[in-house]
Amino acid sequence: MYETLPIPTHDDVERAVALGVRAPSIHNTQPWRWVYHHGVLEVHADRSRQLSVLDPDGRSVLLSCGAALELARLGLAARGWRTDVNRMPDRDRPDLLAWIRPLGRTTVDPVVTDRSAAAERRYSDRRPFRAEPVPDEAVDRLLAAAADGDVYASAVQRPDERLDLAVVFSWADQVEARDAAYRAELAHWTRHQGEGAPDGVPASAVPHAVPGTPRHTDVPVRDFEAGITGGESLPEGVDEQPLYLIVSTTDDTPEARVRAGEAYARIAIEAERLGLASSAMTQALDLPAVRERFRTLMNWPDHPQMVLRIGWPQPGPRPEPTGRRPVSEVLTFD
Repeated sequence: MYETLPIPTHDDVERAVALGVRAPSIHNTQPWRWVYHHGVLEVHADRSRQLSVLDPDGRSVLLSCGAALELARLGLAARGWRTDVNRMPDRDRPDLLAWIRPLGRTTVDPVVTDRSAAAERRYSDRRPFRAEPVPDEAVDRLLAAAADGDVYASAVQRPDERLDLAVVFSWADQVEARDAAYRAELAHWTRHQGEGAPDGVPASAVPHAVPGTPRHTDVPVRDFEAGITGGESLPEGVDEQPLYLIVSTTDDTPEARVRAGEAYARIAIEAERLGLASSAMTQALDLPAVRERFRTLMNWPDHPQMVLRIGWPQPGPRPEPTGRRPVSEVLTFD
């Protein structure tokens, strides 16, 4: 007689996916869907939410889904489940990115509980950070959180590297801003004040740059004020010096990109645990040709998948949370 292993309840799965959909995604497109059957939770790419201009090869879809995969697995761990993950399990179904298989029950480690709570609180902070640098011990913890086999993070710390980073992001920002299709796509995924949409970037999360008062930062951040006026006023006189982390992979396969997304989520969670804020910067990585030029300029042997800016958040209340699609819309029980 074979022993029947316990499997997560529907409530366990719904709570895990509820944490998974809290993951960051490019322009908050949330390009994922979930299927639960026979005790296995599947993560699929939702190509209907892929950005045609900024993500022509679907790289950002895989990164976004990888981040959601990491959070959903953390959600199951917080419910007392040991799990295993199989990425890209079916070559005939390339949009089936991974499945999470339960291995049995376990006592919940307090660190898991803390990480789960941090994942709930985490948000993308597009505002300028305070001028204080991120201490070395915090950098070490962030790098350790990212490391997993062929995926790793590195800090851009030397002055010449930071200058190169600023140059390539400035160039990429100008290339995208001149593209009318890019501006239209950006406007499509930004939401007006009070709109309350379940996806996209709301005006309340967009910093507003008053004409004549440029933002003081060495590496340009994406300007989301395309068709909307940002709801976050930029503080005056802040000369931010954030930490820049590069998430890289030793190859550039779909599985590597999913794993990079998982690392992205782990860094963001660890930053939250440290009291730091974070957000993604992708202008230099969106388009394949620009991404390769970025890699060549920085003289990196491996493949950069994500750039994160991390620093101390401004005092005062946090921006309002960005919308999320309900679990019932993205999860199917088969």
